[in-house]
Amino acid sequence: MPGRIRLIGYRPDAPVGDAFTVTGFGGAGFPEQATLRELVSPAQPYLAGTGMVRGDQQRQHSYWLRYLRRRSGPAGPKRVCVDLLVRFTTFDYVAADVGTGALSSRQHALAQFPCWGIADLSVSPHAVGAGRNPFNKFNEVGSLVFTARLEAGHGTMPAIRIGYRVHHDQTVVGGVLLTPEHDEVGSFLVHSDGLFEVADQSLATRTHFLVTPVNAGVHDRPPVPLHAARRPGGSRPVWHATGLTAAPVDQAGARLTPYADDTVVVTGFHGLDGPQTLAVRDATGAGRSAMLDAAAPEPGALLLTYHGGPTGRGSGRAGTVRLLLGLRFTMHRYLVAPAGVDPSSSTHRPAEGVDVDIDAYYGDDPTANREAWPVLWHRGRRHTGLRQVALLVAGADGGPGRGGPDAVRNSTGSWVRLVLTPGWEPGGDDRAPELRIGWHASHQDDASPVEGRLAFGMDEGGRPTLTPLDDESRRHFTVTG
Repeated sequence: MPGRIRLIGYRPDAPVGDAFTVTGFGGAGFPEQATLRELVSPAQPYLAGTGMVRGDQQRQHSYWLRYLRRRSGPAGPKRVCVDLLVRFTTFDYVAADVGTGALSSRQHALAQFPCWGIADLSVSPHAVGAGRNPFNKFNEVGSLVFTARLEAGHGTMPAIRIGYRVHHDQTVVGGVLLTPEHDEVGSFLVHSDGLFEVADQSLATRTHFLVTPVNAGVHDRPPVPLHAARRPGGSRPVWHATGLTAAPVDQAGARLTPYADDTVVVTGFHGLDGPQTLAVRDATGAGRSAMLDAAAPEPGALLLTYHGGPTGRGSGRAGTVRLLLGLRFTMHRYLVAPAGVDPSSSTHRPAEGVDVDIDAYYGDDPTANREAWPVLWHRGRRHTGLRQVALLVAGADGGPGRGGPDAVRNSTGSWVRLVLTPGWEPGGDDRAPELRIGWHASHQDDASPVEGRLAFGMDEGGRPTLTPLDDESRRHFTVTG
């Protein structure tokens, strides 16, 4: 451990050339199978050899990591700036086989070891400006290299240490030495509860690296329920849909939330819920109802930056506008109800002649026992629902972006208004129901406002994404996730 690590080299785009290079990595993590002694320290001797495997719970995390070095102290001009994204998934471990029959004292003891692991840890550059190179904006010559290794001795669970090594060549201009050659090393720790932190007390690391949480909800490690222990052949069933449709969603649930600064007004929203039920069809044409499982939330967040500035002729103003926004949400799976059960009805009776398993159907309330209900998949990936969606100025409500760069920056001196409006599309055979976010921006120095739309979705790895749908959105928004 960590396994399957891949080193990835990055070089700046022209015209910068190879002045400063970055080497990140991907694929680091804990093994999906381990013994309890590898995960818990100290482990009770009679439990230490117990085999543990990856369970069904998981959380995704991302942090914005900025390396910034200035000349002549903290207020001097920038020498180099590298914007990076640290992403990983935390997951739970369960006993590989707890046996059958009456619960034993050994099983009860295992339930008190809430073991979590780390998967898919990666460090990579990302652009935080409209079309800007994500690193080496100032022609500094040197390199930044990241490595990863597993370490024990951090509480009861191991952690992954991300080490870095920075090299700077000397800078000579006109025969004058501006900066000497030097090397620097330091490290960070990634914990299995979702925390990413500076690992050492190095003043250089804390001075030159800034950590901004994006989707980084540090979570407790809940005790593993005994009935959730994985047994051979006991994985949750999956129902593959070829088509999804949703009833119209009441947009009244989204509450508009204005943010006002001296010259900036941003109208966002919070409290938006997606479809609670879906009509689903499989390849045979059979139809079912799917219900959002509110009992299994997976918190998520993205940061997006709005860039703007005066473009009208004769405005007489210069400067730019940068607004850092935080998109927060909880992701939920959908469970497919047995044939004949309608989750949207207040009284649920199986259709005449339909045999419904008693484990999947309890009286008139299908929410009483859903252990046998399959998880909904669509087009080769798990379909995800959304609740409590909020898009606000970053950090204004304690969400993503707190503790990072200033969320609002307007150096034009003129007023700016940005309005963000959510909407849902019902979906169909080829695409699932999706969240769309419309935006409308007005600048005092511009003759006409600009507008566009963003689409919320999932990438091939199941990570949340926010994609610009038009040229104006691509020009004005940068998404971090």
